[in-house]
Amino acid sequence: MPWFVKEFYRVGIIKFGKFRLSSGMESPYYIDLRRLYSFPDLACRVIKELINVIDVEYDAVVGVATAGIPLAAFIAFIKRVPMGYVRVERKDHGLESKIEGVVEGRKVLVVDDVATTGMSLLSASKALRSMGAEVAAAAAVVDREQGAEETLTSAGIRLYSLIKITEMFKVLLEEGLISREVYDEVIEYTKKFKIRRF
Repeated sequence: MPWFVKEFYRVGIIKFGKFRLSSGMESPYYIDLRRLYSFPDLACRVIKELINVIDVEYDAVVGVATAGIPLAAFIAFIKRVPMGYVRVERKDHGLESKIEGVVEGRKVLVVDDVATTGMSLLSASKALRSMGAEVAAAAAVVDREQGAEETLTSAGIRLYSLIKITEMFKVLLEEGLISREVYDEVIEYTKKFKIRRF
């Protein structure tokens, strides 16, 4: 059993209700990984585990703004590799950059905290490729299983994640932290996206 699931629940990273996602979709749960960095010991342990599941070589790590930036910083620090980030939009002052950091000629791991549809990771990957970077892979702490893996695979990019959402909620059910009703609601919600994809 992944030890960190109970910790995520304990510190309020896993929330229940009705939430509007950045993709515009509504969800019965929310994974608030921005809270992770308020618990540095937990963050270090979780990110080291994520690093261990990524079995591809890379010599730079780039975060997707904004939630992917602290994740990229932690990984870069632990791995002692350069770090950068991709803005949502090109800035309209200074160098007018969309990408911050030196990426040209590097094998880049592009990261975000949570993967949903995969469009943010894909957009960042396209921007990196346009700047002469090779995208080695993409990574997220949590895969919501709403199409990200398929979206990225179709672009030739492998997605690594520490845990898939159905695995996470199975642990919460087995530990008695959520009811069968809540679990069933999340599983039914996730199934909708599997039906939609196929």
